[in-house]
Amino acid sequence: MALPSTTAAAAKDPADAMFDWFRIMLDTQPVHVDDNQAWQVFNYADVTRILSDPVTYSSDTVRAFNPPQPDLDLLDLGNLVTKDPPRHRTLRMLVSQVFNPRVVAELAPRITEITTSLLDTVHGADRFDLVDTLAYPLPITVISELLGVPAQDQPRFRVWGEALSAADARTVPTEELVNEIAPAVREMNEYLLAHIRRRRQQPASDLIGKLTAAEVDGGRLGDKEIVGLASLVMFAGHATTMALLGNAVLCFDRHPEVVAAVRADRNLLPAAIEEVLRFRSPFPRVARITTTGTEIGGHAVPAGKLVIPWIGAANRDPARFPKPDRFDIHRSSTGHLVFGHGMHFCLGAPLARLEAKIALGILLDRYQHIAVDYTGSVEFEDPWQMISAKRLPVHVTEGSGE
Repeated sequence: MALPSTTAAAAKDPADAMFDWFRIMLDTQPVHVDDNQAWQVFNYADVTRILSDPVTYSSDTVRAFNPPQPDLDLLDLGNLVTKDPPRHRTLRMLVSQVFNPRVVAELAPRITEITTSLLDTVHGADRFDLVDTLAYPLPITVISELLGVPAQDQPRFRVWGEALSAADARTVPTEELVNEIAPAVREMNEYLLAHIRRRRQQPASDLIGKLTAAEVDGGRLGDKEIVGLASLVMFAGHATTMALLGNAVLCFDRHPEVVAAVRADRNLLPAAIEEVLRFRSPFPRVARITTTGTEIGGHAVPAGKLVIPWIGAANRDPARFPKPDRFDIHRSSTGHLVFGHGMHFCLGAPLARLEAKIALGILLDRYQHIAVDYTGSVEFEDPWQMISAKRLPVHVTEGSGE
C-alpha cells in the first residue's frame, strides 16, 4: 500500500502526508486488507488488543515473510522485538539489568555532562545542525558506554543504524538489500563479534560483558545471539531519542506558545515530551503474524497472515485522543503506544524520556530563541522507516529564555 502523493505544502516533511493518510484510513477503513493480503490496522482499540495478545499475534515474522539473508537473519537470534515467550522473557530479563529505573536514574549526571559538552562545541555559533550536534551523538554516546563499545566508533554506528532501519522496514528493493544493506550489517556483525570475544577473554561490567557471563536455562548465550541483542540495544537505544529530540524542536518551532509555557513552567516539559511522542511517533508501525484464525474489527483473519498495527495512526485515533491532529501538551488523554504495549513494552523508554528531558531543558536554559532554519538543508527520514529529521539546521540566540 503506497502513501498518497505528497502535496507541495507537505513536500518539506513527508510525515505530513502520512498523517493525512492516517486520518483517511481511520475515518474510512480502520482495518484494511491490502493487495498482498496483509492486514493493516489503524485504530487504537484494535492495535492495543493485538499488541496485548502474543499468543494470537506472534512477533516472529522474520522467517515467515522475508527471504533468507544470513547477515540479517543473524540479528534475529537475539532480537527481543521478534521473539515470543518463553525465549522473549529470558532475554528481556538479561537486558533489563542495564535498563532498570535505578540504573537509568543514575545516568542523569552523565547525560547532563555529555549534553553540555556537545553544545559547548558550538558555543558562540548562531546556527548549527541539531541532529549532528546533539540529537545523534548524545544517545549514541550513552548507549555506547552502556554496551561497552568505543564511543569514537560512532560514525560507523550511524551507517549501521541506517542499514538496520532499512532492513527492518524492508522498504528497499531486494537488489539493494543484498548489495548495500547486507554488507553494512555484515560489517556490524563482525565488529560486535570481535568485541564479544574480547569480553569473554577480558570480563567487564558493561552490558556485553554481562551477557557473555550470563547463564540462561543452564547454559551461556552464544556469540551470535549476543550480536542480536547488542545490535538491538545499539539501534533502539539511540534512534528513539534522536528522533524525539528533533521532533520536539520541530513541534516547538511550529507552536511557539508551547515553548513559552514550558519556559515559564518547566514542570510542563515531561507532558510536552509525551505529546511530541504521540504527535510524531518515531516508529509508525510494527508487524505481527496470526497463529490462528481470529477477528479484527469485525473481519475474519485466517492463520498465517501478516498484520501491521500502525502505532502512529493509533496515536492519532480521535476515539482515544480528542482532536488528535492538534498539538496539545495539556491533554487529559494518556496512553500513547510509542513504546509498545504489553510484554514488548520498550525497556529503553525511561532512558529516552530522561535523555529528552535533560537535553531539552539544557537547550531552553542555554538559548533564549531556537528556530528551525528552513533556509538550510532540512532533510527528513523516510516516514515508512522512521518519523524523524535527518538534518535539522537551527538558528539560535544564546542567553537564558527565562
